[in-house]
Amino acid sequence: MDQLPVTIVVSRRPAPGRERDLAEWADGLLELATRFPGHLAGEVMATHDLEGDLVVAISWANADAVHFWERSDEREAWLARADELLAEPARPEMVSGFESIFAASSSTNAVPRWKTAVVIALAIYPASLLLNLALGSSIAGWPLPARVLLTTVILVPFMVWAGVPWLSRRLDGWLHRA
Repeated sequence: MDQLPVTIVVSRRPAPGRERDLAEWADGLLELATRFPGHLAGEVMATHDLEGDLVVAISWANADAVHFWERSDEREAWLARADELLAEPARPEMVSGFESIFAASSSTNAVPRWKTAVVIALAIYPASLLLNLALGSSIAGWPLPARVLLTTVILVPFMVWAGVPWLSRRLDGWLHRA
């Protein structure tokens, strides 16, 4: 079975006066990552609402590539070079499922569950409506479990890779407002 791509997103707060040094360090980390098998892409983003935090995202072909990268001596040595550039020690955070979609935003504020539910509902309603309009008459004679299975197989990937990410980007300000 093929593995899905994996993206690692980390946020680092530079020590006062070390913003440029940390940005150069992050660019070097991305350059280092390109030398590893399974590297797909990388990006460094400076956030404006987090007192200048630097966010680094690196995408990998699969979990095996991430595992190889995370256990490499080169990565460990590069991470150690950042210690003196940081205002505080790095704290790893792990997210999964829909949380990971919302975590890709420019804010580290956790999204309240009720807001997550609203975004999911806003994404699934029109998709479900359109799907039923498009397929409804052609699958009307199918047994109910088969109809639900088909719509689920179509809607879940849409929600995870298109609907919820698209909508969460557009509602980012509302999602992360205190």
